[in-house]
Amino acid sequence: GASFQQRPAPRGTGVAVSAAPARESFEVALQLDGDESTDIQITPTMAASELVVAQYPLPFFIDIENRGQSGAVVTKDGSEQQNKGAERVGDRLRAFTWYEYGVSKWTEGGGVVSMLGAFSGSGYKWNREIFDATFVSWETSLEKLVTNEPSKTDSVTMIFERPTAAE
Repeated sequence: GASFQQRPAPRGTGVAVSAAPARESFEVALQLDGDESTDIQITPTMAASELVVAQYPLPFFIDIENRGQSGAVVTKDGSEQQNKGAERVGDRLRAFTWYEYGVSKWTEGGGVVSMLGAFSGSGYKWNREIFDATFVSWETSLEKLVTNEPSKTDSVTMIFERPTAAE
């Protein structure tokens, strides 16, 4: 899980998973580790849509099911949940925060000292990352989602793509 920078596939590559016309990528700034935010680009998968970014305190409740090529889709409005989430029926889960153990991808520097530290195991810790849930199974997403546990964090951030009426 590197930081997720999804870019549109070049034309003629045969990766047409969505029939959505080419649109500008969504840009979102999320706070991962520390005070600085990380910019993320997300390519729309629907002809008319918007992004919804929601932060949920732990534990949180959400109803999502895997719908084949549509991916992980919300099946119950968040307003009906105990935590009153922002998600709505039909929203598609695109990304969320998760934790990966290793050397932080955001650490400055490098060189021999960093390399020796990596070999010795020092500098390894749980790092908050962004998981691109767009074209993976719900089971795979769930494996990453459960890394958001109280020993590491008090919340999880989820990004949904919500269909909007075409103009």
